[in-house]
Amino acid sequence: APERIPETVDYYLARTSEGSTLSALVHSWVLTRANRHHAMKYFVQVLASDIVDIQGGTTAEGIHLAAMAGSIDLLQRCFTGLETRDDRLILSPQWPNALDPIEFPFVYRGQRLHLRVSGRAAELTSEAGNSASVTVECRGRVHQLLPGRTVEVA
Repeated sequence: APERIPETVDYYLARTSEGSTLSALVHSWVLTRANRHHAMKYFVQVLASDIVDIQGGTTAEGIHLAAMAGSIDLLQRCFTGLETRDDRLILSPQWPNALDPIEFPFVYRGQRLHLRVSGRAAELTSEAGNSASVTVECRGRVHQLLPGRTVEVA
């Protein structure tokens, strides 16, 4: 049940080993909604995995590619709250206050879009030359994003 999620997260955090660079990645994903401060602690640990060689010698064998890719996924999907489901884009931003806003273009179903996220706010813009609208859900409200228009999440 939703009300048991924090208790379940705490239960498993106390029992999970942190022997892999991927553990910090998973911890950050899980904690993003419940405890952003701790999510950032683990995110920084993921970023440091190769720079600081946190495992004591494994970086010399090669980069931790999955951790690197996962850190980008944390930024682009987890922290921005961007996902695709049921023929729509869903926005539920949880951008860490410690980070500057993020902006990036992407293509969804052939439509060129631009996303800007800061904190719990987001702006999703559809380029004027796009040929179709995009269905966007923001915190339970559904919008039709028309070409050349912007949907804002406050």
